[in-house]
Amino acid sequence: MNTKLEKDFKQLDAVTQNLFAYLKKDPDNVLNKKPSLQAWSIVEILDHLMLAEEFSLKYLQKKVLDTSTAKEENLKVKWRWFLVKLVFAFNINFKAPQVVVPTIGAATLAEMETRWNAIRVQIIQLLQSLKDEDANKDLWKHAIA
Repeated sequence: MNTKLEKDFKQLDAVTQNLFAYLKKDPDNVLNKKPSLQAWSIVEILDHLMLAEEFSLKYLQKKVLDTSTAKEENLKVKWRWFLVKLVFAFNINFKAPQVVVPTIGAATLAEMETRWNAIRVQIIQLLQSLKDEDANKDLWKHAIA
């Protein structure tokens, strides 16, 4: 696997593991409780994040089948990523695309963690199959970018 991708993935995975460790202090009924009618529960937020990773994985699985037409990342791509990071850094809310709106209802934290780990295994397999020369290509775009 490309060393930068591996470093970034390990960092992301560590954050995810810390999140689940933190959430284990609360019982499942608390994690499934919505703070208001319009707000998502913690389990729904986790579902949203997993749906986003699942759709990203499916998209990338298609893109890596043929990377010959993919272009190298350029200034425009880097600018888009900067803007995405800025949106998340300032906690700017926007309506989630319908495909990543939570549909799970209630679930246990253990079920969520098992599902997320299964997704992550597939992601790491995809990243390990990616050639070094393709690691810096513009293969993926965030939905808000």
